[in-house]
Amino acid sequence: MKTKYYYWWWEKIITSDMIKHINKCKPIVDQNLPAGVKRTSKVVFFPYKKIKPYLNNAIEHCYESNKNNFHYDLFNFDENQNIHQNIYSSKNKGEYDWHIDSNDDFQHDIKFTVLINISQKKYEGGEFILMSGSKPVYVKELSVPGNMVMFRSNLLHKVNQVTKGERKTLTFFLDGPNFK
Repeated sequence: MKTKYYYWWWEKIITSDMIKHINKCKPIVDQNLPAGVKRTSKVVFFPYKKIKPYLNNAIEHCYESNKNNFHYDLFNFDENQNIHQNIYSSKNKGEYDWHIDSNDDFQHDIKFTVLINISQKKYEGGEFILMSGSKPVYVKELSVPGNMVMFRSNLLHKVNQVTKGERKTLTFFLDGPNFK
């Protein structure tokens, strides 16, 4: 794990073989868009149980990073949750405008967002940008397939338009009791 600005990242947290297996899994399709946010990516979901062997190590690293750096109260990872797959294609000018990750459930808060690049082919554009203080920072580490990035979910972030090819990422969230 390495830290830079307001995010943590891991190199090659999953292998190219694992990426191939994940991309062969049959997803559950869902297109619910948050109100007021411009997004032209396709979103599908994988039941965590279906891809658990490929993500266990990644999830353990996230909990360890929280323990060493933040000390947030986190719930255990819910094995019944769905993992998001975001597909950004140049065919539909895939992008996701500035937003934060939150939920409508007042019983808990999303504490961290975790992204893993699972692209199998080269693409252009699709830069992941995180607001660091008052200036945007390009998170270049996420452009490498197999790399993982974790950041506090309440930080503004976006994905620039993919101009050539297709960019794929997995997204999952670590949540816990409400902030006090």
